Amino acid sequence: MGDHEAVSIGHYSAAEVARLAGVSARRIGSWARYGIIPSVSQRPRVYSYADAGEAVLVRYLVEQKFQTRKIRLIVENLRHDYGPWPLATAHLQHDGRLAVIEKDGKVWIDAADNNEQRVIGKTLLDLRAVRAALEHGGWVGYQTRREHIQVDPEQLSGQPVVRNRRIATETVADLAKRPEGRALLLADFALTDEEIDEAVAYEDDVNKALEASAA
Repeated sequence: MGDHEAVSIGHYSAAEVARLAGVSARRIGSWARYGIIPSVSQRPRVYSYADAGEAVLVRYLVEQKFQTRKIRLIVENLRHDYGPWPLATAHLQHDGRLAVIEKDGKVWIDAADNNEQRVIGKTLLDLRAVRAALEHGGWVGYQTRREHIQVDPEQLSGQPVVRNRRIATETVADLAKRPEGRALLLADFALTDEEIDEAVAYEDDVNKALEASAA
């Protein structure tokens, strides 16, 4: 997301954002209704590329074991400091690391190296890593970075694709599992074995994340 201006570019459904965040579409809708992530429109809910990035950030916070109420406080603090899409617009000083500080029931954000000894609770947010994750496929890209996976709102409607190719990873994975499918991808689409393998592995990880979220 780094060089993309934080505007409402791209149009994603809840299901498409869910794939990027590695959670169910129902969870995305719940986050939007609770004000944790923004959306371009409400009826029906449509999300932008920047909104999808915020969903990945929220998934990151969930993995840090924050409860929903605290996640909302963290996001509100980030929006107060950086605008409606903090993941896209935050200036990444301090290597992109921010401290989430908890004291006396309050939560606030500070630079990772500005915290004082009196701070009781502190968790580091690595915004640089989360931002890079969206460009490499979302939450799954944060867990396992694959150089051949790309998400760009100006390419194939912002769907995960093989980098610099106009073919969705979902299409590649589907074809690769069919008889003669790999040969077709190699010959007709000029993909490499490495690109095919990464697309298949990425889609497998996305499906595992969705299944785990629904369990």
